[in-house]
This record gives sequence, C-alpha cells and structure tokens, in this order.
Amino acid sequence: MARRRILVVEDDPAIRQVVVDALEIEGYQPLEAGTFADGLASATRETLDCLLLDLVLPGGDGLTLLAEIRIARPTLPVIILTARGEEDDRVEGLRLGADDYVVKPFGVKE
Repeated sequence: MARRRILVVEDDPAIRQVVVDALEIEGYQPLEAGTFADGLASATRETLDCLLLDLVLPGGDGLTLLAEIRIARPTLPVIILTARGEEDDRVEGLRLGADDYVVKPFGVKE
C-alpha cells in the first residue's frame, strides 16, 4: 500500500522539520515547501493526500495560497497550522476552504 503524501508548507525550518519527522514516524510520505511559490507549485503539481499550511510565508500570504489551491485542487484536504489564532483569521481560513485550523504552538499528537 502506498504511503499517503502530505505537503508541509511552513517557512520556519525547525518547525517544518518537526512536523516532517512526526509524519514520517507515523508512516506518511511528507513533502516540504518553505515559500509561497514553492508551496503553490508543489500543491498544484504533486499528487497529495493532504496539505498542512502555514499562513505567514515568504512571497505571499497563506490565505491567498489557500484560495489559489482551492481553485486548482478543490477537494484536497487542507489543515492550517499557524500562530495567527485570532477569531477573524480562523473564520477567514475556514471560509476560504480549510478543513481545520490549528494554532501554534501545538502538540505533535494534535
């Protein structure tokens, strides 16, 4: 059985590595992107089962990236992982099509 592929779009290399390592331990095949452009390219080009998306990215805003991904891949599950935990940010992320919204810091099990 093929491992599920999850794209982690996170600008902080340390946080990205923790998430990638946790996904690998759980048997997933993580892919990585650290910028808006790399995230958009990978999300639209790669075969994915899920996207974990930070909102603060070099080169663009994660909510804009989410909106563009929803046009290209409307059924791709997207979970936002971000430090932006204000109610307006959460509502906007979910309105734009995120399937869940997790605020940093978060536990690996979460």
